[in-house]
Amino acid sequence: MKKKNSGKEDFQKLLKSHPVIPSVHQRKELLYAMEETSVGWIMLKLGDVNTLPRLVKLIHQSGKRVMVHQDSIKGIARDKMGIQYMGNCGVDCVITMKSPCIKYIKDAGMLAAFGFFIIDSDAYRSGLMNIKECDPDGVILMPGTIPEQIIKAIAGETTAPIMLGGLMTTEEQILNAVRIGATSVASSNPELWNFSA
Repeated sequence: MKKKNSGKEDFQKLLKSHPVIPSVHQRKELLYAMEETSVGWIMLKLGDVNTLPRLVKLIHQSGKRVMVHQDSIKGIARDKMGIQYMGNCGVDCVITMKSPCIKYIKDAGMLAAFGFFIIDSDAYRSGLMNIKECDPDGVILMPGTIPEQIIKAIAGETTAPIMLGGLMTTEEQILNAVRIGATSVASSNPELWNFSA
């Protein structure tokens, strides 16, 4: 059954309510994120095709939403059928680094976040072009430590919320990210998960 995609504005509000998205790689981290934090979203980076439905159900029962990276769950094809499967499992948002998948994610009723690494000027231009052409619900820039002017420039070219991921390890980095236009930061450091700007 197709869910309703809540759109960029609702997505942005949900992300802004807490600037840090826990990126969980282990079960104990997941339990901590569900039970000991007030976050709205959990970025799930563990599990496989068999465990995903139960993990999503547990996260929803804790009152939080689930964001899954398309490449992080073992046994799920990186194609339209794999995306439909995640939608059937109740995933709320899928992160993809493949711009053609954005349409499939939206068609399955989920939020689509487009992620890309900015390693040079070509990657920056290509990523910006994909954002404009595919209109994702959210954008994840990696690593989070890219130059400030790049983050500002991309934020100025899209209405989608900007998330930063990778190498974000301090409260100061999170505050600065929000100051320059990022809506939130994904972090695997549990010490930051309860931080509020």
